[in-house]
Amino acid sequence: MADVNPRSDARRARRGSSRDRGQLLLVGALALAVLFVALALLLNTAIYTGNLATRDAGVDAAPAIEYAADSRAAGAEAVRSVNYRNNTTYPELNAAFRGTVGRWDGLATHHRAVAGDLAAAEVAAVTNGTRIEQDDAARNFTSAGESENWTVASGSDLSGVRAMRFAVNASELASGPSDAFHVNVTSGGVTRSLYVYENGGDDTEVRVVDDGTELASRSFDPGADGTLVVDVSNGSVEGTAYPELRTLLDVGAGTEIEYRYGNAAEGTYTMVLDEPESDLSLPGLVDDDSGQPYWTPAIHGATFEVTYRTSELDYEARIEVKPE
Repeated sequence: MADVNPRSDARRARRGSSRDRGQLLLVGALALAVLFVALALLLNTAIYTGNLATRDAGVDAAPAIEYAADSRAAGAEAVRSVNYRNNTTYPELNAAFRGTVGRWDGLATHHRAVAGDLAAAEVAAVTNGTRIEQDDAARNFTSAGESENWTVASGSDLSGVRAMRFAVNASELASGPSDAFHVNVTSGGVTRSLYVYENGGDDTEVRVVDDGTELASRSFDPGADGTLVVDVSNGSVEGTAYPELRTLLDVGAGTEIEYRYGNAAEGTYTMVLDEPESDLSLPGLVDDDSGQPYWTPAIHGATFEVTYRTSELDYEARIEVKPE
Protein backbone atom coordinates (compact mmCIF):
# COMPACT_ATOMS: atom_id res chain seq x y z
CA MET A 1 0.00 0.00 0.00
CA ALA A 2 1.48 3.32 -1.01
CA ASP A 3 2.62 5.68 1.69
CA VAL A 4 0.49 8.71 1.29
CA ASN A 5 1.61 10.28 4.57
CA PRO A 6 2.59 13.87 3.76
CA ARG A 7 5.13 13.87 6.58
CA SER A 8 7.12 11.07 4.87
CA ASP A 9 7.28 13.09 1.65
CA ALA A 10 8.66 16.08 3.55
CA ARG A 11 11.36 13.97 5.20
CA ARG A 12 12.45 12.57 1.83
CA ALA A 13 12.56 16.09 0.41
CA ARG A 14 14.76 17.28 3.28
CA ARG A 15 17.16 14.33 2.87
CA GLY A 16 17.53 15.09 -0.82
CA SER A 17 18.17 18.73 -0.18
CA SER A 18 20.91 17.89 2.40
CA ARG A 19 22.65 15.57 -0.08
CA ASP A 20 22.59 18.31 -2.73
CA ARG A 21 24.12 20.85 -0.37
CA GLY A 22 26.83 18.38 0.68
CA GLN A 23 27.74 17.70 -2.94
CA LEU A 24 27.89 21.43 -3.65
CA LEU A 25 30.21 22.00 -0.64
CA LEU A 26 32.47 19.15 -1.75
CA VAL A 27 32.71 20.48 -5.29
CA GLY A 28 33.43 23.98 -3.95
CA ALA A 29 36.19 22.72 -1.65
CA LEU A 30 37.84 20.84 -4.49
CA ALA A 31 37.68 23.91 -6.69
CA LEU A 32 39.31 26.08 -4.00
CA ALA A 33 42.05 23.48 -3.46
CA VAL A 34 42.83 23.44 -7.17
CA LEU A 35 42.88 27.24 -7.21
CA PHE A 36 45.29 27.45 -4.24
CA VAL A 37 47.65 24.92 -5.82
CA ALA A 38 47.64 26.88 -9.06
CA LEU A 39 48.36 30.14 -7.25
CA ALA A 40 51.23 28.53 -5.32
CA LEU A 41 52.76 27.25 -8.55
CA LEU A 42 52.45 30.66 -10.17
CA LEU A 43 54.02 32.37 -7.15
CA ASN A 44 56.95 29.94 -7.00
CA THR A 45 57.50 30.37 -10.72
CA ALA A 46 57.54 34.17 -10.36
CA ILE A 47 60.03 34.03 -7.47
CA TYR A 48 62.30 31.62 -9.33
CA THR A 49 62.15 33.74 -12.47
CA GLY A 50 62.94 36.87 -10.44
CA ASN A 51 65.93 35.21 -8.84
CA LEU A 52 67.24 34.13 -12.21
CA ALA A 53 66.74 37.61 -13.60
CA THR A 54 68.59 39.14 -10.63
CA ARG A 55 71.52 36.80 -11.04
CA ASP A 56 71.67 37.27 -14.77
CA ALA A 57 71.46 41.08 -14.54
CA GLY A 58 73.96 41.44 -11.67
CA VAL A 59 77.04 43.63 -12.19
CA ASP A 60 80.27 42.87 -10.34
CA ALA A 61 81.12 46.05 -8.45
CA ALA A 62 84.00 44.48 -6.50
CA PRO A 63 86.79 46.00 -8.67
CA ALA A 64 85.36 49.52 -8.21
CA ILE A 65 85.02 49.11 -4.45
CA GLU A 66 88.54 47.70 -4.27
CA TYR A 67 89.88 50.64 -6.27
CA ALA A 68 88.17 53.14 -3.93
CA ALA A 69 89.72 51.39 -0.92
CA ASP A 70 93.14 51.42 -2.58
CA SER A 71 92.74 55.13 -3.34
CA ARG A 72 91.92 55.88 0.30
CA ALA A 73 94.93 53.90 1.53
CA ALA A 74 97.26 55.56 -0.98
CA GLY A 75 95.93 58.99 -0.04
CA ALA A 76 96.45 58.36 3.67
CA GLU A 77 100.03 57.28 3.05
CA ALA A 78 100.62 60.35 0.89
CA VAL A 79 99.37 62.61 3.71
CA ARG A 80 101.75 60.99 6.19
CA SER A 81 104.67 61.23 3.79
CA VAL A 82 104.33 64.88 2.75
CA ASN A 83 103.66 66.03 6.32
CA TYR A 84 107.09 64.78 7.36
CA ARG A 85 108.97 65.75 4.21
CA ASN A 86 107.43 69.01 3.01
CA ASN A 87 106.26 70.78 6.16
CA THR A 88 107.60 74.28 5.52
CA THR A 89 104.54 75.96 3.93
CA TYR A 90 101.00 75.01 2.99
CA PRO A 91 101.56 75.60 -0.76
CA GLU A 92 104.52 73.21 -0.69
CA LEU A 93 102.48 70.62 1.22
CA ASN A 94 99.59 70.84 -1.22
CA ALA A 95 101.84 70.68 -4.28
CA ALA A 96 103.72 67.68 -2.90
CA PHE A 97 100.49 65.92 -1.94
CA ARG A 98 98.78 66.42 -5.29
CA GLY A 99 101.94 65.35 -7.10
CA THR A 100 102.23 62.17 -5.03
CA VAL A 101 98.58 61.29 -5.59
CA GLY A 102 98.92 62.04 -9.29
CA ARG A 103 101.84 59.65 -9.66
CA TRP A 104 99.99 56.90 -7.83
CA ASP A 105 96.88 57.49 -9.93
CA GLY A 106 98.91 57.22 -13.13
CA LEU A 107 100.27 53.83 -12.13
CA ALA A 108 96.92 52.57 -10.84
CA THR A 109 95.08 53.77 -13.95
CA HIS A 110 97.56 51.96 -16.20
CA HIS A 111 97.16 48.78 -14.18
CA ARG A 112 93.36 48.88 -14.47
CA ALA A 113 93.49 49.77 -18.17
CA VAL A 114 95.14 46.41 -18.86
CA ALA A 115 91.83 44.81 -17.91
CA GLY A 116 89.92 47.27 -20.08
CA ASP A 117 88.68 49.38 -17.15
CA LEU A 118 88.84 53.17 -16.81
CA ALA A 119 89.75 54.36 -13.30
CA ALA A 120 90.73 57.73 -11.82
CA ALA A 121 91.23 59.30 -8.41
CA GLU A 122 91.42 63.10 -8.25
CA VAL A 123 92.04 65.35 -5.25
CA ALA A 124 88.86 67.37 -4.70
CA ALA A 125 89.88 69.27 -1.56
CA VAL A 126 92.64 69.46 1.02
CA THR A 127 92.19 70.43 4.68
CA ASN A 128 95.15 72.41 5.96
CA GLY A 129 96.05 71.68 9.56
CA THR A 130 98.79 71.87 12.16
CA ARG A 131 101.09 69.16 13.44
CA ILE A 132 102.24 69.41 17.07
CA GLU A 133 105.27 67.42 18.09
CA GLN A 134 107.96 66.83 20.64
CA ASP A 135 110.73 64.61 19.29
CA ASP A 136 113.29 64.89 22.10
CA ALA A 137 112.84 61.62 24.00
CA ALA A 138 114.87 62.94 26.96
CA ARG A 139 112.61 65.94 27.57
CA ASN A 140 109.59 66.10 29.87
CA PHE A 141 106.10 67.18 28.74
CA THR A 142 106.26 70.77 29.95
CA SER A 143 105.71 73.69 27.59
CA ALA A 144 108.46 75.50 25.71
CA GLY A 145 108.56 77.86 28.70
CA GLU A 146 108.68 74.83 31.04
CA SER A 147 105.20 75.24 32.49
CA GLU A 148 103.92 71.93 33.84
CA ASN A 149 100.23 72.86 33.42
CA TRP A 150 99.63 74.40 30.02
CA THR A 151 97.33 74.67 27.02
CA VAL A 152 98.71 72.80 24.04
CA ALA A 153 96.14 74.05 21.53
CA SER A 154 92.73 75.68 21.39
CA GLY A 155 90.55 77.39 18.80
CA SER A 156 86.94 78.30 18.20
CA ASP A 157 86.93 76.27 14.98
CA LEU A 158 89.18 73.45 16.16
CA SER A 159 87.03 70.35 15.73
CA GLY A 160 89.31 67.53 14.64
CA VAL A 161 92.30 65.82 16.23
CA ARG A 162 94.02 62.80 14.74
CA ALA A 163 97.34 60.93 14.94
CA MET A 164 97.63 61.56 18.69
CA ARG A 165 100.42 59.34 20.06
CA PHE A 166 102.67 59.32 23.12
CA ALA A 167 105.88 57.38 23.74
CA VAL A 168 106.57 57.75 27.46
CA ASN A 169 109.58 56.74 29.51
CA ALA A 170 107.97 54.57 32.17
CA SER A 171 110.77 55.14 34.69
CA GLU A 172 110.02 58.90 34.81
CA LEU A 173 106.29 58.64 35.50
CA ALA A 174 104.68 59.62 38.80
CA SER A 175 103.79 56.88 41.28
CA GLY A 176 100.02 56.95 41.56
CA PRO A 177 97.31 59.12 40.00
CA SER A 178 97.27 62.15 42.29
CA ASP A 179 100.12 64.06 40.58
CA ALA A 180 100.21 62.01 37.38
CA PHE A 181 100.70 63.42 33.92
CA HIS A 182 97.39 63.62 32.09
CA VAL A 183 95.90 65.07 28.94
CA ASN A 184 92.58 66.91 29.05
CA VAL A 185 90.57 67.24 25.84
CA THR A 186 87.58 69.55 26.32
CA SER A 187 84.80 69.95 23.77
CA GLY A 188 81.17 70.96 24.15
CA GLY A 189 81.58 71.42 27.89
CA VAL A 190 82.77 67.81 28.33
CA THR A 191 86.34 66.97 29.38
CA ARG A 192 87.87 63.58 28.64
CA SER A 193 91.23 62.75 30.17
CA LEU A 194 94.09 60.32 29.71
CA TYR A 195 96.26 59.53 32.77
CA VAL A 196 99.60 57.69 32.61
CA TYR A 197 101.46 56.72 35.82
CA GLU A 198 103.24 53.91 37.65
CA ASN A 199 100.85 51.65 39.49
CA GLY A 200 103.17 50.86 42.39
CA GLY A 201 104.85 47.93 40.68
CA ASP A 202 106.69 47.37 37.44
CA ASP A 203 103.67 48.10 35.25
CA THR A 204 102.29 51.36 33.90
CA GLU A 205 98.67 52.34 34.42
CA VAL A 206 96.79 53.92 31.51
CA ARG A 207 93.48 55.39 32.65
CA VAL A 208 90.68 57.03 30.65
CA VAL A 209 88.24 59.36 32.42
CA ASP A 210 85.07 60.66 30.76
CA ASP A 211 83.89 63.92 32.35
CA GLY A 212 84.97 62.87 35.84
CA THR A 213 83.85 59.23 35.54
CA GLU A 214 86.41 56.50 35.03
CA LEU A 215 85.78 54.83 31.70
CA ALA A 216 88.66 52.33 31.77
CA SER A 217 91.93 51.64 33.58
CA ARG A 218 94.46 49.01 32.51
CA SER A 219 98.02 48.03 33.38
CA PHE A 220 100.75 47.48 30.79
CA ASP A 221 104.31 46.21 30.84
CA PRO A 222 106.56 48.85 29.21
CA GLY A 223 108.95 46.15 28.04
CA ALA A 224 112.71 45.89 28.02
CA ASP A 225 113.28 49.37 26.57
CA GLY A 226 111.15 51.01 29.28
CA THR A 227 109.06 52.93 26.72
CA LEU A 228 105.28 52.67 26.60
CA VAL A 229 103.57 53.68 23.33
CA VAL A 230 100.05 55.02 23.82
CA ASP A 231 98.31 55.40 20.45
CA VAL A 232 95.13 57.37 21.14
CA SER A 233 93.96 57.55 17.51
CA ASN A 234 94.53 53.86 16.90
CA GLY A 235 93.03 52.90 20.26
CA SER A 236 95.94 50.79 21.45
CA VAL A 237 98.78 50.59 23.96
CA GLU A 238 101.92 48.71 22.94
CA GLY A 239 99.89 47.19 20.10
CA THR A 240 97.17 45.91 22.45
CA ALA A 241 93.65 47.14 21.68
CA TYR A 242 92.37 49.79 24.08
CA PRO A 243 89.33 51.27 22.26
CA GLU A 244 88.32 53.58 25.12
CA LEU A 245 91.28 55.80 24.22
CA ARG A 246 89.47 56.95 21.09
CA THR A 247 86.81 58.73 23.15
CA LEU A 248 89.33 61.52 23.74
CA LEU A 249 89.09 62.46 20.07
CA ASP A 250 85.28 62.56 19.95
CA VAL A 251 85.29 66.34 19.65
CA GLY A 252 83.45 69.23 18.03
CA ALA A 253 84.06 72.94 17.46
CA GLY A 254 85.85 74.86 20.20
CA THR A 255 88.15 72.03 21.29
CA GLU A 256 90.89 72.68 23.84
CA ILE A 257 93.83 70.36 24.62
CA GLU A 258 95.72 70.72 27.87
CA TYR A 259 98.61 68.96 29.62
CA ARG A 260 98.65 68.68 33.41
CA TYR A 261 101.73 67.76 35.47
CA GLY A 262 103.88 67.74 32.36
CA ASN A 263 106.93 67.39 34.58
CA ALA A 264 105.71 63.91 35.60
CA ALA A 265 106.26 62.39 32.15
CA GLU A 266 109.12 62.21 29.68
CA GLY A 267 109.30 61.16 26.05
CA THR A 268 107.85 62.13 22.67
CA TYR A 269 104.40 62.92 21.33
CA THR A 270 102.62 64.05 18.19
CA MET A 271 99.14 65.04 17.00
CA VAL A 272 97.56 66.68 13.94
CA LEU A 273 94.80 69.31 14.23
CA ASP A 274 92.28 70.30 11.56
CA GLU A 275 93.01 74.04 11.60
CA PRO A 276 96.02 76.03 10.34
CA GLU A 277 98.27 77.66 12.91
CA SER A 278 96.85 81.11 12.15
CA ASP A 279 93.44 80.01 13.49
CA LEU A 280 94.78 78.39 16.68
CA SER A 281 96.15 79.44 20.04
CA LEU A 282 99.44 77.62 20.64
CA PRO A 283 100.97 79.49 23.59
CA GLY A 284 103.35 76.77 24.78
CA LEU A 285 104.90 75.86 21.43
CA VAL A 286 107.66 77.20 19.21
CA ASP A 287 107.71 77.27 15.40
CA ASP A 288 110.99 75.44 14.87
CA ASP A 289 112.51 72.10 15.78
CA SER A 290 114.89 73.31 18.50
CA GLY A 291 114.36 70.58 21.08
CA GLN A 292 111.23 72.27 22.45
CA PRO A 293 107.65 71.23 21.67
CA TYR A 294 106.84 72.81 18.32
CA TRP A 295 104.28 73.11 15.53
CA THR A 296 104.55 72.82 11.76
CA PRO A 297 102.09 73.20 8.87
CA ALA A 298 100.42 69.90 8.00
CA ILE A 299 97.69 68.38 5.90
CA HIS A 300 94.94 67.16 8.17
CA GLY A 301 92.99 65.31 5.48
CA ALA A 302 91.62 65.37 1.96
CA THR A 303 88.71 64.25 -0.18
CA PHE A 304 88.99 62.35 -3.45
CA GLU A 305 86.65 62.04 -6.42
CA VAL A 306 86.89 58.41 -7.51
CA THR A 307 85.51 57.12 -10.82
CA TYR A 308 85.53 53.58 -12.19
CA ARG A 309 83.98 52.64 -15.51
CA THR A 310 83.60 49.38 -17.41
CA SER A 311 81.29 48.29 -20.19
CA GLU A 312 78.73 47.34 -17.52
CA LEU A 313 79.49 49.68 -14.63
CA ASP A 314 79.63 53.44 -14.09
CA TYR A 315 80.84 54.09 -10.52
CA GLU A 316 81.47 57.46 -8.90
CA ALA A 317 82.17 58.22 -5.24
CA ARG A 318 83.62 60.92 -3.00
CA ILE A 319 85.86 59.43 -0.34
CA GLU A 320 87.47 60.97 2.73
CA VAL A 321 91.17 60.51 3.34
CA LYS A 322 92.18 60.99 6.97
CA PRO A 323 94.98 58.81 8.34
CA GLU A 324 94.88 57.82 11.99
